[in-house]
Amino acid sequence: MDSKRIDLLLERYWNCVSTQEEEAEIKAYFNSKVEIPAHLKSTAPLFQYFTKEGEVKMLDKAFDHDLIEKLKQQPKKGKERTLGQSFQNYMKVAAVIALVIATSFVFRMEIWQDDKPELFLVEDTFKTPEEAYAETKRALMLIASKMNHGKREVKKISILSKAESKIKGNRDKNSTATLN
Repeated sequence: MDSKRIDLLLERYWNCVSTQEEEAEIKAYFNSKVEIPAHLKSTAPLFQYFTKEGEVKMLDKAFDHDLIEKLKQQPKKGKERTLGQSFQNYMKVAAVIALVIATSFVFRMEIWQDDKPELFLVEDTFKTPEEAYAETKRALMLIASKMNHGKREVKKISILSKAESKIKGNRDKNSTATLN
């Protein structure tokens, strides 16, 4: 078989229009002992694989029976668990849960032993309410001064914005006047 015929059959194969007879012809060519051209050497293993896999025999009917017999003959590797062992594992888990509950109960009782728990006390930073009021007033005055400064800067920007709009308005009037 010549390589031109194989090239034509391969083109039909890659375009998915080849028949089964043509595919069998391609497989026969690549599995024969003829010298395969260099441009077809990369395709040869594919069709050789198809042929080899087509020759694999299906398992006979006795395969399942033989496999089951071999599995029965093998010794069991896992250990069997009894009801007592499972019960012991559940008891271990229950003991851990009981321990956590008891510990949290004791810890809670230690914290709440007094009327006022010490963990939640907050110290005052000022000795008298007048001092606290004065400090709050000072902080608010600082904020107000910073906001007033920002307000002055915004006024400057608004003045520039008004001037810009006046300039644009004059330009528009000039451009319409020149068009008329």
